[in-house]
Amino acid sequence: MEPSGGLVISEEVLAEIAVTAARDAPGVSTLVRQPGEWMRRPEKTLRFVKISGSETELVVELWLRLKPGAKITAVAADVQRGVKDALHTMTGFTVARVNLRIIGIDF
Repeated sequence: MEPSGGLVISEEVLAEIAVTAARDAPGVSTLVRQPGEWMRRPEKTLRFVKISGSETELVVELWLRLKPGAKITAVAADVQRGVKDALHTMTGFTVARVNLRIIGIDF
């Protein structure tokens, strides 16, 4: 992924920013590994997030478990906003979408 000016930001760095922002959202218990990725991805952070898109726009996908009593729509909105803002602020990339998969609730 390369914004203007020839700077290259690795997928691992983008993933770390997204994961950190998602974990900071109230109501998120934990991130969950992508289905089928536990064997194929040696990089720990990339197991929890999928980054795709073009050189100017990113699409982020995360798998989450929520805390008991969390309002799913509110947590989802907070995670989406936090991930989008963190990636844009730190890298300058436009984030087209942040897709979430709520896998479960930790009781």
